[in-house]
Amino acid sequence: MTTRTSPSRPNQPKRSGRNAEKVAPAKESDLQRPRPPSTLATALDERGHAVGSWVQMNSPETGELAAAAGFDFVVVDMEHGTLDLRDAAHAVRAVQGRGADAIVRVPSADPTTIARVLDLGTRGVLVPGIRSAQAAARAAAAAHYAPRGERGACPCVPGFDHGLLPWDEAQRHADSIHVWLLIEHPAAIADIENLAVASAAAGATALVLGPFDLAVAMGHGGDHRHPEVRAALEQTIGAARSAGLDCVAVTLEDHAQASAAAVASWRAAGCRITTALLDRYALGHAYRTTLQEISRLV
Repeated sequence: MTTRTSPSRPNQPKRSGRNAEKVAPAKESDLQRPRPPSTLATALDERGHAVGSWVQMNSPETGELAAAAGFDFVVVDMEHGTLDLRDAAHAVRAVQGRGADAIVRVPSADPTTIARVLDLGTRGVLVPGIRSAQAAARAAAAAHYAPRGERGACPCVPGFDHGLLPWDEAQRHADSIHVWLLIEHPAAIADIENLAVASAAAGATALVLGPFDLAVAMGHGGDHRHPEVRAALEQTIGAARSAGLDCVAVTLEDHAQASAAAVASWRAAGCRITTALLDRYALGHAYRTTLQEISRLV
C-alpha cells in the first residue's frame, strides 16, 4: 500500500509541530477597503475644471450611464425630479459605483433633509432657494458637524461604511464634502457680496448659478440669455471668487455643439465647474428631432 503525499503549494510556508510559522492576524486597516477620491476635486486639481450632468428621472441606470459616459459628477435632483430619499440613495450608489461623484439637490434648505442626504454617502449637497446671507449661512451649517456647523452626528450611516470607518477618518471625509448654494432670485443678487462671504464662512464651497429660475423671477419669462440675467449671474461669479468660492454654471442647451459653446462661455467668465444636459431634456429632444426627421420621409 502506497501513501500519497499532497503536492506542496507554491509560496506557502511549511509548518510542522511546535515550530510552525504563525501567521499574524490582519490589521483592521488592512481589511478596510480604501475610499476613492472625489472625482470632482481630482478634475479641478488635474485639469482646472470639471463638468457634470443632471438626472431627474427615477432611474438609477440613468445616473449610472452619465457616470459611465465620463462626467466628473452627476447632480441627483430631488427638487424637480420624482425621487424621494430611498430613490436618491439608489441613484447615489449607481453614480458613485460607476466612478463619479454624486451631488444631491435637496428639495429645500431643511436641515434634516440635508443631513439625511449626506448620511447616504453622497459627495455633496446642492441647496436651492438661497435668498439672503442668513439663509446661506444656515444651509451651509446644516451640512457640517459641530463645532463648525449644526449637522447631527452618527457614525453608523452608509456614508461612513455603516460604522466600520473610524470616527476621526469619518470626520475628515465629512469635512471634504461639496456644499453648493443655488442663487436663483433677485433678492440674493441684491446682497450677493455679503451672501458669498457668509457662505464661505459657514463652510460652503460653491455658489450655483440658477439661470432659468432667475430669468423667471426677474420677469424675463425664462429667457436665461437675457442681458440682465447674464449680468446678474456674472455679478454672482465675481462675488464668489472674491469670497474664495467656486461658481457652478448650469447650461441649458439641448445638443452637443450648443452645450460646448455655453460651457466655454462660462469657463471664460470664471466658472471652473459647469454642467451640461439633463436626462429628461436630452431624451425628449432626441425623441422629437428623430421623429421630425422620420416624418420627412416620403
